[in-house]
Amino acid sequence: MKEVLKDFETKSNGGTENLDTIETQSNILIKNALFIRNKGNLVKVKFEDILWMKGDGNYTTLVTRTNVFSLRNILKEFEAVLPDQDFIRIHKSYLVRIDEINTINPRELKVCNDLVPVGRTYYQNLINGINKLGSGNLD
Repeated sequence: MKEVLKDFETKSNGGTENLDTIETQSNILIKNALFIRNKGNLVKVKFEDILWMKGDGNYTTLVTRTNVFSLRNILKEFEAVLPDQDFIRIHKSYLVRIDEINTINPRELKVCNDLVPVGRTYYQNLINGINKLGSGNLD
């Protein structure tokens, strides 16, 4: 596998950041959670406990089942770490856990008891990825 990666590295732009990232990800001990800094401690947050996230410049608000954290990381960093099959970007500033979505309309969706806005460009992708029954014209 490393030979393939090194071959990819030499045929790409010559940087080594791709190889380092892949090797680092394979060395992670806890694969179903991430640790965030909160009041001087590293707090384990399981992926299954994350409901949604809101990006605001260099900060991200992470909402879990029990807590809300304000973190100095951009939303794109979380998007890269979270499992693609469990989370979806529904707005330029929002990521949500797919299985926690309760209702959807063209302007917002309900995640647990919170209303989260849906961006126009992300709405069609969301609608195409779900099973629909009935004759309602949401799309």
